[in-house]
Amino acid sequence: MSQYKPRVYKQEPGRVTVKPFKEEDVKNILILLQKKRDKSIEVKYQKIYDRDWMLFKIGVNSALRIEDLAQLKVDDNLLRGYLYTREMKTGKEQSFEMNDQLAKDIKEYIKRNNLYTGEYLFQSGKGKNKPITRQNAYIRLRNYADEVGVRYPIGCHSMRKFFARNYYEKTGDILTLQKMLNHSSYIVTLRYICWDDHAQIARKETYI
Repeated sequence: MSQYKPRVYKQEPGRVTVKPFKEEDVKNILILLQKKRDKSIEVKYQKIYDRDWMLFKIGVNSALRIEDLAQLKVDDNLLRGYLYTREMKTGKEQSFEMNDQLAKDIKEYIKRNNLYTGEYLFQSGKGKNKPITRQNAYIRLRNYADEVGVRYPIGCHSMRKFFARNYYEKTGDILTLQKMLNHSSYIVTLRYICWDDHAQIARKETYI
């Protein structure tokens, strides 16, 4: 029996840690939203589900927070395949090159929804050219997660955490990820992606 005692990153008392989405749940939510969009009779709901599908797809494929996703507008950067924003939380600039498929999906989304330069990519149903609110995005995301059977704690950060954890699992490059997330240390980044949960599961499978 190993005597190794793993480091545990303790959370604040009573605080529930929002988990990264699991890959299977990401796929199921995307499929759910596609079905809702394609089967909806009313144009209003087609647009809502299309918006939520695109928001979720960008969310799990970038290191942007929900408040920064909501501020994205149609511009030359976006049309050239780059996600650019000035973070609302830190004031720092962020720019990510999208993969070819995501860039294509965004262009088709813009065309389907007749969006013009300067308009918000993810618009609220209230008011003209108003961005979706964080609260509305959270409520809708929770509802979709419930529909596909997600049982672990999730929130809007679960999209960003999925991207971050997936990036780390594929590359092992914690320092670049730390920079992408604008974290003060790699320990903060490991805690953010709930890597200690992964390590404890691995140890349970390894040590009997």
